[in-house]
Amino acid sequence: MDGADGLPIIALATIAIAAINTVIMAGISAVHPREPGPSLWAMANVTLGVGIVILVLRKPVTEPIVTFSGNGLLLIGYLLFWFGCRQFKGQSLPWRSAALLLAIAVPVFSWFLFVTPDVAIRAAIAAAAIALICAFIAWTMLYRLEAGMMQTQAFVGLIFGMLSTLYLMRLLSALTGQLQENGLQISPISNGVFLIPVVAALLATIACALMVSQRLQQRLVTSVRTDQITGLVNRGLLDEIGGKEVSRARRHGYGLSAIMLDIDDFEAFCRQHGHACGDAVLKRTAGIIVTNMRHEDYLARIDDATLCILLPSTRLAGAQQLAERLRQQIAAMRPAADEIPAVTASFGIASLGLHGDDWASLMQRSELALAQAKTDGRNRVSVARLNEKSLDPT
Repeated sequence: MDGADGLPIIALATIAIAAINTVIMAGISAVHPREPGPSLWAMANVTLGVGIVILVLRKPVTEPIVTFSGNGLLLIGYLLFWFGCRQFKGQSLPWRSAALLLAIAVPVFSWFLFVTPDVAIRAAIAAAAIALICAFIAWTMLYRLEAGMMQTQAFVGLIFGMLSTLYLMRLLSALTGQLQENGLQISPISNGVFLIPVVAALLATIACALMVSQRLQQRLVTSVRTDQITGLVNRGLLDEIGGKEVSRARRHGYGLSAIMLDIDDFEAFCRQHGHACGDAVLKRTAGIIVTNMRHEDYLARIDDATLCILLPSTRLAGAQQLAERLRQQIAAMRPAADEIPAVTASFGIASLGLHGDDWASLMQRSELALAQAKTDGRNRVSVARLNEKSLDPT
């Protein structure tokens, strides 16, 4: 069954889907020009669409240049999609791998197109190259799935894994002579050789658009729940985490401690050296703390120069050791400029059970201990007073 211009309906459907695919990703790229990934995905869809149109309308025997152009655009289109996936996940672009693949595939394909024409070998070369690229895309998306978009990343990876399998089957068909027997040399679109990849690319494009939306939503949530200067969680998120950790510590009998620390004379430091310098000192202080933390610990910024470390599964002695180590390292920290003096920090510690029975009391006691450290002369570690209830045997 043919369309208005004599093209098979399946050919017209393939071209239409490719056009829709291109419009979707081009629109996303225009709306979010600074997001990594969509611009390359848009270029990939344009390249794939043009390549498919060329191959649908080509005359394989009389126009080998058109055949070369169409297959070349398909190869470049898949490479661009791979580049977009790498860019989206913050990975370096594989220029060398792409150049090596093109350097091998293009000359061999050209030889069996212009010098020794052989449609089966050409189909095998093109299928092998695209199958390899699709496998790379699948690996890129499935390796280390990101929280908040695990399902969509897995979906894109599975789509390109299936496409890789499809092109491997086409490779085997070419090597066994099945393509020529099916008459694909005369009418490549008649058996839907491009329809399935185009539909798969459309599904992948929709999934990629959803990934971009999910990342933007995550970024919005993160900006609301984290400190803009240091990137640490804020007081609201820490209270939420602290409440859950208190419940877990009670349920399993684990220790739980909180360390409140404050950079000494921070306001005077900022007035004398500027707020930019103060922000730099705050970031470097946070960096020292993060370096000494475990993976399960939490660090939050409470206000201007006050930070809080939440230590699950940690009793008072462990919290004291960490606080003293941090105090020494912060005091030894040298500012970026020689004329800027070193800073010190004071610490207040409270542990669940000894100094408080819930998260609110734990925070209050650690703040009181911090205030006591300031009163006693700063640059020291102070432990909260014992909770009288914890000494009651009843």
